[in-house]
Amino acid sequence: MQIRVGALDVRYEIVGPEGAPVVTFVHGLAASLEIWAGQAERLADRFRVLRYDLRAHGGTTSLEAACSRQDLAADLAGLLDALGIERSAVVGHSAGGVVTQQFAVDFPGRVSALGFIGTASECNDKTAAWYSKCADLARREGGAAVMKSMGMKPERGPVPDGRGMAPVIDAMRTLNGDPLTAALRAVTAPTLIIVGDKDFLGVGGSVILSRTVAGSELEIVAGRGHGIYLEDPDWFAARLGDFLARHLLGAPPAGC
Repeated sequence: MQIRVGALDVRYEIVGPEGAPVVTFVHGLAASLEIWAGQAERLADRFRVLRYDLRAHGGTTSLEAACSRQDLAADLAGLLDALGIERSAVVGHSAGGVVTQQFAVDFPGRVSALGFIGTASECNDKTAAWYSKCADLARREGGAAVMKSMGMKPERGPVPDGRGMAPVIDAMRTLNGDPLTAALRAVTAPTLIIVGDKDFLGVGGSVILSRTVAGSELEIVAGRGHGIYLEDPDWFAARLGDFLARHLLGAPPAGC
């Protein structure tokens, strides 16, 4: 499905009982809403699950103009507006986690709970240089080249538009000079942070997030990597589902 959001036609999928708490999933760079399909299947019995494609990814419009992290957060706010959704839990992976953090900072009244998965609120010079390299590759050789450089297989999913994807990558690079860490201290929504101890990005960014967001829950999972929700979808859905049920449905913790 597609819906108009400002200058974008945003592709989205929404499943689950009408009237149930909404949970929105945000994918990372070079991915698409399909990566969250397993979580939608496992959580849609209790929650209204929304997935969407970032600009220039999947079936969402590609814009070659520069964009900021704030623009990406506003895209999500506009999608919720277009769908008549006032508040949502938002769960983001990697760069999608950055969008989720920015959304929580810019639109705090619209957040019921947060999930930060394999992500960070800041980046060092080495990571900033990697973002620059990826953006240049996207502009020169297209989205498939970026996917291959990240170890992803273009034949398995929608290929992002390289020239439109590059500004999104550039927006991630701004975490180097303009980190989100300080702004996140104002976040009061219940927050779950999950990272695999084998994540190629390391666990440091998640630890910083846990020390920044008051009352947050940090889960460092042994033997899991960057795509933990794909590596162990049952465990991930159970952990996330328990967290969301406690905070959105008033359920007791699992095992009680």
